[in-house]
Amino acid sequence: MTSNIKLTALAAHHAGKLFLPPGYHMLSDAEMLLLHRSGGSMVAGFVAERTAPSEIVKIAEEDYLASTSERAV
Repeated sequence: MTSNIKLTALAAHHAGKLFLPPGYHMLSDAEMLLLHRSGGSMVAGFVAERTAPSEIVKIAEEDYLASTSERAV
């Protein structure tokens, strides 16, 4: 039997299943998830119970690629 229940970003974060690029981390409260870079600057904020984990990972990866390409120039 398969389950149709989708893991929210908040649940994925608490379960350690939100795989972010090196140096990125999440801060959370009951309503928001905040994506931060290693230096502490905020990348984006998400509604904790309405955001898919894949959306956060996508934003983090795009930001990571942009920041690494800027450093290579």
